Amino acid sequence: MKDEKIYKNKDAKVIIKIINSKCISAATCAVIAPETFDLDEDGIAFCKEGTWDEATKVIDGAKSCPTSAIIVEDLAGNQLYPEK
Repeated sequence: MKDEKIYKNKDAKVIIKIINSKCISAATCAVIAPETFDLDEDGIAFCKEGTWDEATKVIDGAKSCPTSAIIVEDLAGNQLYPEK
């Protein structure tokens, strides 16, 4: 997908994909996992550089997205959320 951004963080042991066209600026991801997610100047979610929240918090942040704009995978590419 061309409007999908991919972020990797070895410390959190996850890969996060954000589908920009689905993001509606709800910011629930940033409230639940503030060390991982934030909104850019256009109100689109992105992943911060540096240390992220632990994987369970990242997944909880993804689950909170009302439009399912966030996909979480393990480092091997297995989808953790949403479940397939």
